[in-house]
Amino acid sequence: MKKFFLMGAMILLACSSILMSQSNFASAAGIQKAETQTSRVTGKLVHGTFTEYFKRDGVSYTPVASQYENTDLNFSCPTNREPYPGLNPNTGFRVAKTAYIKINETGTYRFYASSSGNAQVYIDDMLVQSYAPVYLQTGQIVKVKVVNSFPTMDSARQGVYSTDLYWSTPSIASGVIQPYRLIPQESIYTTPDLQGVDTEVPDKLVHGVFTEYAKRQDNLTLNFIPVASRYENATLDFSCAANKEPYPGINPSAGFQIKKTAYIKLTETGTYRFYSTGSAQVQIYVDDTLVQNTAPLYLQAGQIIKVKAVAPYYTASQASTGRYYYDLRWLTPSAASSFKPYALIPQELLYTTPDLNGVPNN
Repeated sequence: MKKFFLMGAMILLACSSILMSQSNFASAAGIQKAETQTSRVTGKLVHGTFTEYFKRDGVSYTPVASQYENTDLNFSCPTNREPYPGLNPNTGFRVAKTAYIKINETGTYRFYASSSGNAQVYIDDMLVQSYAPVYLQTGQIVKVKVVNSFPTMDSARQGVYSTDLYWSTPSIASGVIQPYRLIPQESIYTTPDLQGVDTEVPDKLVHGVFTEYAKRQDNLTLNFIPVASRYENATLDFSCAANKEPYPGINPSAGFQIKKTAYIKLTETGTYRFYSTGSAQVQIYVDDTLVQNTAPLYLQAGQIIKVKAVAPYYTASQASTGRYYYDLRWLTPSAASSFKPYALIPQELLYTTPDLNGVPNN
């Protein structure tokens, strides 16, 4: 009888363990499912473009990817960055951007693209030559497509592959100053019905930077006045064409300042070095301490460090190459031991918050 009771107890214990294990598995699956469901949010992208990426394949181009993007019809990509993950810019590539514009005045329009490579502009799927007159009517919705081809490294200008699309509207043409202007993003739509497209984005911005924008107080001082700050899906580097605003309302030729902050979780112990190049004298801070270019820093694996780059631009002469820019590079212990050069810090290593959890993606 005792043996029977003992055997029954053991069976009950085993069954309860299995049930608990199944319950825990179900709970974990439920949590995982919930996390998956809340990891991305759906929203409307109204003002933006449909962008297609191609890689050069001999004398032709092969499609790589396409996606809707929160951007304008212009294009810019430094030679040391991939225009799309896995797409090597220096072996030749093509980017096509499409958007729709609702015409608000009747008359003659003209378009032209300024590109470091070769750019073609299509209006309603018809190729138009630069400056050619196009008669459009109020209320008309036109499809604008810009095809940018950069077949070789020689297609870059001052270290950047770029295209700017300008237009002249009837009202712009009536003036005598600045007859052509860049097309603002708020004037372009992702869909012909102007309602936008449903897109899924992560509910949090985990990998990115916190950027602060400031304008120069006046040309007599070196002081800057804060204008705006925001979290951005970007790296610690910076690049802005001389004819563009780094932030809406900031005139770059009058002077401005950029501050970028991110957090990095180190994966190896040893000596690190940071190094910046560009058209500004960049100040690099690690854990709020100013460090000199290439100065050794002993850091440990698992340590989360705060990296901040401060770049002041005082005059238009700092864009003598056609852009205001800087690149921030580092040398890790393993890179140094294998005699590798300083490298740009990949965005996937940058976190917007010190807890590495990110901020809500508004």
